[in-house]
Amino acid sequence: MGDWKLIEFYESNSIELYNLKNDLSEKEDLSLRFPKKVIELQNRLRELQKSMNANSSRINPNFKKSF
Repeated sequence: MGDWKLIEFYESNSIELYNLKNDLSEKEDLSLRFPKKVIELQNRLRELQKSMNANSSRINPNFKKSF
């Protein structure tokens, strides 16, 4: 959204936030410095998912890493 990029990692239940105008290579995660922007973009993502009737993802409690 604009210069901002939010990434949600469902498998680890984590989030990263980048400002692509200032950090095109996505080296500095800004999610802790801009929590309001994270919430804003998460809300927008949920709206888009709902409008497209996208499947929701859930963490598999039985998943075990093999490496």
